[in-house]
Amino acid sequence: MNKNKKIAKKVLTTVLTASMVMTSASSVFAAGVGAVTTDEVSERETRNAELSMTAATQGMVLLENKENTLPIASTGNIALFGGGAYGTIKGGTGSGDVNQRDVVNVVDGLKNAGYNITSEAWINEYKEAYEIAVTQVTGMFGKVEISDQEITDEQLEAAKADTDTAIYVIARNSGEGADRTATEGDYYLTQIEKDNIQKLADNFEKCIVILNVGGVIDTAFVDEIEGIDAVLLMSQAGMRGGDALVKVLDGEVTPSGKLTDTWPKRYEDYPSAETFGSNDGNVVQEDYTDGIYVGYRYFDTFGVEPAYEFGYGLSYTSFDIAVDSVTADQDTVTVTATVTNTGDTYSGKEVVEVYFSAPDGELEKPYQELAAYAKTDDLAPGQSQTLTITYKTTEMSSYSEERAAYILEAGDYIVRVGNSSRNTAVAGIINLDETVVTEQLSHQMEADKEMAELSKEGATPYTYDTEAEEIAAAAVIELKAADIPTVDNASPYDDETVTAYVSDTTETEYLAENLPYAPESKYNGAYSEEVVTLEGDFSGATLKDVYDGKITMEEFVSGLTVSQMADIVIGGNKLPNASGQSAGAASENAMDLDDGTMIGAQANAVSGAAGETAGIYIESKKIPNIVLADGPAGLRLTQQEEVDGTTYYQFCTAWPIGTMLAQTWDTDVIEEVGAAIGEEMKEFGITLWLAPGMNIHRNPLCGRNFEYFSEDPYVTGTVAIAETTGIQSNPGVGVTLKHYAGNNQEDNRNAVNNTINERTLREIYLKGFEMAVKGAQPMAIMTSYNLNNGVPAADDYDLCTDLPRGEWGFDGLIMTDWGGGQSTPSISMHAGNDLIMPGSSVEDITVRGLSDEEPVFAEDDIYPTVTVSQGRFGLSASTAWGEFVLSADGTIAIEKTVSTDAYNAAVRPAVVDGAEGEVAVADLIAAIGDAATVTDNGDGTTTIVYTGDYKQNNITLGDLQKSTIDILNVVMASNQFANLFDDVESVSYTQDRAEELVVYSTVEKAEVK
Repeated sequence: MNKNKKIAKKVLTTVLTASMVMTSASSVFAAGVGAVTTDEVSERETRNAELSMTAATQGMVLLENKENTLPIASTGNIALFGGGAYGTIKGGTGSGDVNQRDVVNVVDGLKNAGYNITSEAWINEYKEAYEIAVTQVTGMFGKVEISDQEITDEQLEAAKADTDTAIYVIARNSGEGADRTATEGDYYLTQIEKDNIQKLADNFEKCIVILNVGGVIDTAFVDEIEGIDAVLLMSQAGMRGGDALVKVLDGEVTPSGKLTDTWPKRYEDYPSAETFGSNDGNVVQEDYTDGIYVGYRYFDTFGVEPAYEFGYGLSYTSFDIAVDSVTADQDTVTVTATVTNTGDTYSGKEVVEVYFSAPDGELEKPYQELAAYAKTDDLAPGQSQTLTITYKTTEMSSYSEERAAYILEAGDYIVRVGNSSRNTAVAGIINLDETVVTEQLSHQMEADKEMAELSKEGATPYTYDTEAEEIAAAAVIELKAADIPTVDNASPYDDETVTAYVSDTTETEYLAENLPYAPESKYNGAYSEEVVTLEGDFSGATLKDVYDGKITMEEFVSGLTVSQMADIVIGGNKLPNASGQSAGAASENAMDLDDGTMIGAQANAVSGAAGETAGIYIESKKIPNIVLADGPAGLRLTQQEEVDGTTYYQFCTAWPIGTMLAQTWDTDVIEEVGAAIGEEMKEFGITLWLAPGMNIHRNPLCGRNFEYFSEDPYVTGTVAIAETTGIQSNPGVGVTLKHYAGNNQEDNRNAVNNTINERTLREIYLKGFEMAVKGAQPMAIMTSYNLNNGVPAADDYDLCTDLPRGEWGFDGLIMTDWGGGQSTPSISMHAGNDLIMPGSSVEDITVRGLSDEEPVFAEDDIYPTVTVSQGRFGLSASTAWGEFVLSADGTIAIEKTVSTDAYNAAVRPAVVDGAEGEVAVADLIAAIGDAATVTDNGDGTTTIVYTGDYKQNNITLGDLQKSTIDILNVVMASNQFANLFDDVESVSYTQDRAEELVVYSTVEKAEVK
């Protein structure tokens, strides 16, 4: 059978001869699976752009609406100002950006809807400055740097003609690689912005402020500037943002979004404000002294009044939420509530939010925690809908570090129901007679030092006038601890033992040198490698044999060489003519490939993708390369590229940012968006989308908060489950949860160490990841750059193995973020981080991981070679010591005897006063100290002795095989694998694991009446 039959049938639109592929490979790379040669708008583009707009309307949050200023009239004149009016920001910068066809800004959105803009003079002046600023943006991390311009009296008078309504759009942008700052023009408004808004408030009957921002900004101006009538959080709404905004402004859509963060009165009200990121001048170490008190957990527990509370959002109509019943047993808490639109003009949707307050005991508890939520259908005035909402009883547990277990403590659990964290009523009380362990675990990721954590002792929590009365009158549901089972989910992998599979063809060199092997983890000490002997010769087997059940995956990898497995775990296509991010590390195994491999691997390539896995074993091993694309606001691919006279197009949808999707509080809409993203992945040949972003909004200054969902782990988890479920409903594609874990600041993100206690990690920063894994089974997880408790994320066995695989049941692959931060590839393999992206060298495994990399001495044989290179922070010099670590106490001596004249004359490149220069080798050796001795032999020769030891080999055959297996299991589930064969059909990754999934909450909606 022609092994590439389906590729030729499904992918290639023209017949390519082998010679064409070899001589014009870049053309095939540029074309990609879904690239087209017409720029006509496709039906999919139109449909997804419309869905993007719909999702955006559902995620906008109405913060202020005095005297029912909004909605505005559906036609007429509008005075429009503010940088976000023309320079509307669809989403943040960096890898989370999307190269969409076009973006509808606010100006065009209003014009599209038939409005006349009376402030064209100001808009045009700003537009001219903006377009100049755009030309100065470089790279994907750059952003337009431009301040708003003052509204002149002349511009103001012209804008006032025939309108009483003014709109001012405040825009803020941020992105990967740098945090925001608590300064004017970022967290705070500039004086020009304040002055401009004041002018509008003084001169127009209606002054509306739109916040085109990706995260929290200071809103003190709302009270400071008299005359502001309405404030709407537009957020960053994707490619149809301007159109979506107008639909909310004119009342076609009633706003129903709710905040997923607490917006404070003052930035200083955050418990992490003083020490976050660079605020204290220290971006190397971050102590999470706020512990579990993040977001509303802090504001409510410590009685700090916010500007706008978590879960808050106004509507054009009003609703009544009547709790019909609260029931509970050992498995489930059920809340039934009827929501009625009590207004008389506008239809709308309401969100019912369910919270619980747990009793203090062995552990401090926050005032309340979100347990579940549901959004109604659209209700016309007078209409009602009954919602039945459930959540797992054991989700009210807290983690005890002393017990290494989740526990439900004896006492009263107060169930609260409302439409924001500060607008609830007590709906019932669940009384537990005794404390019970609900889930037994083992200690993971313990803090690397002691620190004084925030305690609520002596604090006065938030309350309201009728709270005590409601608690006293609430019905009490009795639960018995004896009825609640204890599940033991402690990781079976805690001892870090690995298994090596050897067969007749397993490399004899490895067996001779390394088995039995006594490895040692740099972070957790010694572990053992068990050897399982398999009978047979599997060197000629293919991955299709595994799929067909002819051999096991363990048998297959036992027949792979160390070099072949290194190609698989180190990212990159590895074809000789691959380029850009798709190329990755080179491999000696790619030198003599047949035409079938070249055609197959290049047909899978996608221009502008973030990276690929190895594509050099398509013919020999039936292992296709899979393609990875950036997210999470859409697929970031090359939009347009001309190759050999032909222009190729890849038009992807730019969706609302992660925070805005979460602000919909509508998992149905989010799942629908996910399904559409998955459809685009299939169209363009993407297997893994590097999204969703899952980190917690610990502090509003994190530069990447726009990619993430919320300050709350439950919202984070439920939104991720919905998006993952939607994407993975498409066969053969999957998500990559990121950035795992603790990526809560961008300044020095490559090296910052977070000290976080185990309870805080489990309840706050890991909980969303845990929910997404258990609730949707993602294909992949991406580790973060930072260190947690002294260990780089990708090198952390607790983080990469014990937690996801041992406790949560994850069965996909784990990859590094691009470059891996401070992690070491071979250590990452043992930790459970399977794939190194994009991968710089297969020798990280074949040489540095499994053997001793010797120093590379220069031609004079006196001292190793030195290379001076330009890095992010300037010039730096590196010496080729390999894995030899100089030490006066070392057990290995490297001796060099050379002529004394040569020794005295020897120099090496160096960085001198910030520039490239030279330094005498004698000076370099002297700087080594006691680890080097120099002896003049008196006969015209000099002997140099370097003492030290080689770094211990830090990867075993079992580690390498384990990572290879995890990657190949995902490859086997991909569309690229299915395309190789006529008898293989890919399936939905999540649905294929439906029986394993945990259901955290359910919602039943009765018919609207």
